[in-house]
Amino acid sequence: MSYISVPLPRLVTQRAEEQCEYCRYPQAASFFTFEIEHIIAENHDGITEAENLALACPCCNRFKGTDLGSIDPETKQLTPFFNPRMQQWSDHFRLEGGNILPLTPEGLVTTKTLQI
Repeated sequence: MSYISVPLPRLVTQRAEEQCEYCRYPQAASFFTFEIEHIIAENHDGITEAENLALACPCCNRFKGTDLGSIDPETKQLTPFFNPRMQQWSDHFRLEGGNILPLTPEGLVTTKTLQI
């Protein structure tokens, strides 16, 4: 794993408004420290720079792992996960009560794989 310089975690955390960029859980409500994760993992040639890093709660980060996507259960097509650097959360998900509902194939595979 690449070294992440001190300014990068601060930038990623502030940009994410101190909430998981996948499930939107606030870091302040968690007993666990959130993690700086590679959106495109290093083993897939992802680089350690701000545009490839996201703030993730431990649960989302563990379920995502180094995966880039999954099979859409409806179309049976390989579909990429939601990318918080390139896409808007509200285009792919809707918050209804305490549930995150997917709106797109990317939202569906993300919520299914990350179990959110």
